[in-house]
Amino acid sequence: MSKPLFLIPIIIGLGLSGCAVPHHAVSNPPTAFSFQATGQDGAVLIEQTAALDRMMKDIVRNTTIKHAAVGAAVGCGLAIVTSNASHCMAAAASGGVVGAVNGHMAGKKDVARRMELVSANAIVRSIRTSNAQLDDISIQLPSFLARQESDIEGLAALRGAGTLTEAEYEARLDAIRASRAELAEALMMSSQQARLASANLRAAAAQGQSGLEWHISAVEQMERETVSARSQISLL
Repeated sequence: MSKPLFLIPIIIGLGLSGCAVPHHAVSNPPTAFSFQATGQDGAVLIEQTAALDRMMKDIVRNTTIKHAAVGAAVGCGLAIVTSNASHCMAAAASGGVVGAVNGHMAGKKDVARRMELVSANAIVRSIRTSNAQLDDISIQLPSFLARQESDIEGLAALRGAGTLTEAEYEARLDAIRASRAELAEALMMSSQQARLASANLRAAAAQGQSGLEWHISAVEQMERETVSARSQISLL
């Protein structure tokens, strides 16, 4: 039985719209969105690694010895601990009575503070904050790098299909390279700061401050973790 003539345009229209669906499905809009999303994620991750570097610099400042035994005056003050004050005071007197007295007072103060050359409490707070930041970075970094690898494959496919020009491909690849370089640099700097902070803490322990074992261990662990995170990043 023949169909009414007024239905023929409707049937043709439905047929054409059905053919159009696969055509739009291969135009790769999700891939294009992925590039944008990865770029936004990269900016956030770069800021997090930069913040970690700033935190590690604070730890270095907090672990820098501010009451080191330098010069005759302070040296005499610390000599009280070894019951050798009289000999040291006589030696310091040649440099001035004021220096010797100041050294004596400085020594008393250092003994009263039990050789607290660095602020252990301030370091604990800084270490915990830095550890939380490093944990966030360590969790996000692998998936972020995996998305970048997927983006690179997508870019290559679009270039091969002629959808992306060579210049556009290189521009997007350069953006990925730049983000990786920034992440790697920030993590490397953080590991160096951790190494310096560890050396500072060990110096304070060697000069008499006790109770720094946990601090040294925690900072050294952060150094290992930042080095491990940096090793995950291959520069393209």
